[in-house]
Amino acid sequence: MTPRLGIVGPGAIAERHAAALAAAGADLAAVAGPDHGQAAAFAARFGIKQVYGTARDLYAHPGLDAVVIATPHAHHAAQTLAALDAGLHVLCEIPLALTLADAEAVAERARATGRLVAVAHTLRFCRPYLRVREEIERGALSVTHVVARTLMLRQDDTGMGGRPRDWTDDVLWHHGAHTVDAALWLLGAQRADERGTGEEPWRAEAHGARGEPWRAEVHGVSGEPWRGGPPMDAGAVLRTPGGALATIALSYHSRLPARELTVIGEDRTLHLSGGLLREHDGTVLLDCGDRMEADGLARQDADFLEAITLGRPPGCSAADILPATRVLHEWGAR
Repeated sequence: MTPRLGIVGPGAIAERHAAALAAAGADLAAVAGPDHGQAAAFAARFGIKQVYGTARDLYAHPGLDAVVIATPHAHHAAQTLAALDAGLHVLCEIPLALTLADAEAVAERARATGRLVAVAHTLRFCRPYLRVREEIERGALSVTHVVARTLMLRQDDTGMGGRPRDWTDDVLWHHGAHTVDAALWLLGAQRADERGTGEEPWRAEAHGARGEPWRAEVHGVSGEPWRGGPPMDAGAVLRTPGGALATIALSYHSRLPARELTVIGEDRTLHLSGGLLREHDGTVLLDCGDRMEADGLARQDADFLEAITLGRPPGCSAADILPATRVLHEWGAR
């Protein structure tokens, strides 16, 4: 089976998805976008035969199996719900939604329709993050604290590759979603009780006794709204049910960019900056250079195709990211 895919939103991130999906063996059948010239140029670049003006028109394309949603953030939830109702699997760019209620609605609709919704939390598929998770899962790293910083300069409506946009980014719901989800995903690999009581591990995708996703305790604040838009700075400390902490710093004002992760354990500390993962003594565990996220996206998109083909859950589903979405909801409400 060769999955036939459509792409909604022919922008910069969609180009990366198109290249990755084509390399993984997908049949890119259609693209949709409100600017016909842009959509047609995108189609020509990737050998896509059909161009549509709206997502709903694309969803009716004959023989389509799935869609990639890479539109402005405010459209993600509604377009994902419509795709599910059309019987399609979905790979949705981050964030899945801009409210907890909408994210929960998508997860529930995916369950009810039996369709897959993968969410592009690409850090889960990046090799250094996978290596850290492996160290935690095999008991080689007992984590007490994860410290994550995501800092960049994004003071105007310019997106990936320096392209102008007609919508405004949100540091909390965009890069905050990446950062919070990665921290909880790593902490979710660890046992809540290391004292030998026989308790099962709790994980980011696990559910409590009443069937509710586990909840991190949230102590977060955001800066003042900037130029009539959302805040550009935010910080939080999270506490997991097992007592471990995550400290997160976000900024769109920083002229010193950083995407850093420090994972502190009782006996070891790992540090990731860019694609370089090191032990506290300087030992290099992995060095992906500047290809870390590009390789992670390729692995993520290949996983989505394999999930469709084999009928298994994707590596990061709508249900999996609800704990992080709940954190963002509580953080933004403070």
